[in-house]
Amino acid sequence: MKEAPPSVQAAWDAAVAAWDDPAKHAALLGLVAQHDCFAWAAARYKERAGDPIADKQLERLRTSAVAAMFAQSSRKKDDKQPYRQTLVLLAALLLMLVLALVFATILHGNAH
Repeated sequence: MKEAPPSVQAAWDAAVAAWDDPAKHAALLGLVAQHDCFAWAAARYKERAGDPIADKQLERLRTSAVAAMFAQSSRKKDDKQPYRQTLVLLAALLLMLVLALVFATILHGNAH
């Protein structure tokens, strides 16, 4: 996993310093999307797994990453592969289904 740019790392430090401030996490998410470093941010939040704020931000990261995938897949690249967009959409939907099942399993496990 590549390191995040200094601006993203600084935003992470600011979010950690004001952990209960949703604006800090929103600013971090914006920079993460801008620099396409979703994996780096997810790893940071996973270090705090079980914390309600970290879990919520992980879900927001997943949603944003899927949206970024959709945005990238909708760009016209090459018409030589006519079913490429369909396959990307299918993969994204499959990913969303898997994430939903994992999330449901986690919620079901926490309910007991």
